[in-house]
Amino acid sequence: MKNSFSNKIIAVVLGAVLMSGIPVIAQQQQGSHPEASADEQKLARSISTAPDAAAKLKLAEELIKKYPKTSLRPVVAENLANQVGGVTDHAQKLALAQQLQTIFNSPAEGDIVGPVVVQAYADANQFDDAFAKGAEFLARTPDALILLVQLVAIGTDQVKKQNPKFVAQTIQYATQAIALIEADKKPTGVEDARWTTYKAQTLPGIYQSRGLLNFAKGARNEGKADYLKAAQLNPSDAFNFIMLGAMINDEYQSEAKQYQAMPPGPARDAQLKKVQDLLDAVIDLYAHGVALSEGSAALQTIHQQYLQDLETYYKYRHHGSSEGMQELIGKYKQTKP
Repeated sequence: MKNSFSNKIIAVVLGAVLMSGIPVIAQQQQGSHPEASADEQKLARSISTAPDAAAKLKLAEELIKKYPKTSLRPVVAENLANQVGGVTDHAQKLALAQQLQTIFNSPAEGDIVGPVVVQAYADANQFDDAFAKGAEFLARTPDALILLVQLVAIGTDQVKKQNPKFVAQTIQYATQAIALIEADKKPTGVEDARWTTYKAQTLPGIYQSRGLLNFAKGARNEGKADYLKAAQLNPSDAFNFIMLGAMINDEYQSEAKQYQAMPPGPARDAQLKKVQDLLDAVIDLYAHGVALSEGSAALQTIHQQYLQDLETYYKYRHHGSSEGMQELIGKYKQTKP
């Protein structure tokens, strides 16, 4: 029986892209607002035509001071959040995000402003402040789903960079986000069609992230359950099967060592059956991961490693023959998008 490759695989996996990004979900309708006065609409137009984010924020501050209850407030807040979120200079982005938070400071705006603010702190490598700000927003707006998902992305990225400091907090946020999505708690102002798309895109990624977070925490069973759920929700994502393969391979290696140390008898025979079942599961997961990762630049190294490991394991279980292995891989290629 071969040595475990899981540590090597997981080290590579931690550098791979886990979530392809936070799906964009527009919260507010961008249509006309006849209830807004002519002066409010004039100020809003001046904001939209201002040359940069700093100028837009200055005009927005004027609008909100003059008309704090304007019906244009949520639309302006979201537009400016998008504008600030697109700033590439990290120091400038953080300063603008802090200003944005000062202007749009109502609890209802936490899920509009909060994600931009915490990401600005993260981009500036101020992760303690990012999570502190996130907790501050969530204390006022506990159902701020988009903010929760943003914090999950930041915390997961830190785990990939071998920083476990925020694991427990991020697991909590992932669990909250999953509960909100599965309870169909749509954020205010989101259209039904957009919400349906957002749920389908986001939920598998949150389960996937929580799987890695649980794995990093040492909660292997919980992590495995999360990856299984992610795989059910998105069966075309190779990463879920890659991680499941690595985790079950660890179990196989442990049980195989135990088998080798046992004396002959019924207990050893039962242990052999358990080891063989685990190895068959590893082979199946490796084949799944190999099939779905084929052609992926981000997973190229893992694909090659898994293909080599798959062949070794497959031959071990089939008396030195690889006959049928390509057919097994081909079966899972059918699930690729």
